[in-house]
Amino acid sequence: MTKDEFWQTVLGEIELSLSKANFTTWFKNTSVYNLEGEKLIINVPNIFAKEWLERKYRKIILDSARKFHPELNKVICSIEGKNPIDSAINTAKSIDSVINLKSKDSPSLRKKVNPPKDNQKNINSTLNPRYCFDTFVVGSNNELAFAACKSIAENPGKNYNPLFIYGGVGLGKTHLLQSTGNSILDAFPRFKIRYVGMERFANELLDALQNSKAREFKNEYVKLDVLIIDDVQFLAKKEKTQEEFFHIFETLYQLGKQIILSSDRPPKSIPTLEDRLRSRFEGGMMADITKPDIETRTAIIRKKLQEKNFYLEDEIVQYLVENIYHNVRELEGALNKIIVTFQLKNTQPTLNEIVELINDLISTNREKNLEPKQIISSVADFFEVDKKEITSRSRKKKLIKPRQVAIYLMRKHTKMSFPEIGQTIGGRDHSTVIYACEKIEKEIKENNILQDHLKFIQEKFSDY
Repeated sequence: MTKDEFWQTVLGEIELSLSKANFTTWFKNTSVYNLEGEKLIINVPNIFAKEWLERKYRKIILDSARKFHPELNKVICSIEGKNPIDSAINTAKSIDSVINLKSKDSPSLRKKVNPPKDNQKNINSTLNPRYCFDTFVVGSNNELAFAACKSIAENPGKNYNPLFIYGGVGLGKTHLLQSTGNSILDAFPRFKIRYVGMERFANELLDALQNSKAREFKNEYVKLDVLIIDDVQFLAKKEKTQEEFFHIFETLYQLGKQIILSSDRPPKSIPTLEDRLRSRFEGGMMADITKPDIETRTAIIRKKLQEKNFYLEDEIVQYLVENIYHNVRELEGALNKIIVTFQLKNTQPTLNEIVELINDLISTNREKNLEPKQIISSVADFFEVDKKEITSRSRKKKLIKPRQVAIYLMRKHTKMSFPEIGQTIGGRDHSTVIYACEKIEKEIKENNILQDHLKFIQEKFSDY
């Protein structure tokens, strides 16, 4: 077996354990650089792929490769065309230059293509100039999305096209999308860039159709150099909008124009999304943004305090980051309330005053007090079934997975016993509950798609 044949066989194994989007994004342009003894060296196209494969997929690669080469115990990713040793040595430095909080100091990120002589900016870009990369706090929850956006800003239409960013409400998707647009506009002032929410796009399209101006509407979009669409999930159940958007998307893509999209969920989880659109969305780069960890939340508060020229004691900052954790928007909302209140008073706040002031915003123990109905509602909405059906005695096939997921999440997020969960889910025996929990636990370890689904469902708990 040649090394190429070996790698194609390994890829076949890897593909079985990943979603189509993840497999296409990370493994499409890989090959074997060298295979000898205990070491496998893989060619990857760029620094982001190297860092992500080594950090997220090393075990999957090694496990799959060992089925055909049992003596392997080490996987190394090398940027194609570079010496593997040099590539490994420079990885940390390269990644730091992209995702470091002080990214504005990185020479590699300051480098821009010389703009045209005409420095007149495109005033019709619909971008908000207050959004920029310098005010975006990077953490482990968003570093991949940030790195991809920085790369796109330097070479629009060349890297990661389309880029699809997904994550829950208030996590910074809009900030990142608009920062990318503004950065492109700084480097390429004559570029035609449009940022628009999908709801607005759909409404404008409807007006154009009703006024027989559909051709003019589409012509405006296909002349763009960069199209940025926020909240793509609103394409759900809009057949005509999907049809027209597909033609605009396809035209821009074939012309090599940059397309950036955001959604509160991955493409596979958008109800009634046409297969051809889902395929296009998943065919580029996909990056998720999750809830910020405590270090990132602390960095966000410190940065906002610096911007507002306001001081808070360390114990107050600690209280905020430990108790407001669902999203960045909640955190900034609480901080703005504190700053406005105490600037008017012209006094320095104490911890007790802060606790009283933002009591209504605090999410302390919210998850511990999670109600079964919140879990059931979130699961029902995701799988598009009636929540009453989940707790019914019905044995319809479409209800099996939602019901098992609801059982698993109730066991994970509440203090309910197996019999109590069984009673909540239609009076079922505790053995049925145990079976459902064990089945989902086992499937999670083998199914990345289910992992994504569970993550999205859990992020929606607080909406109910």
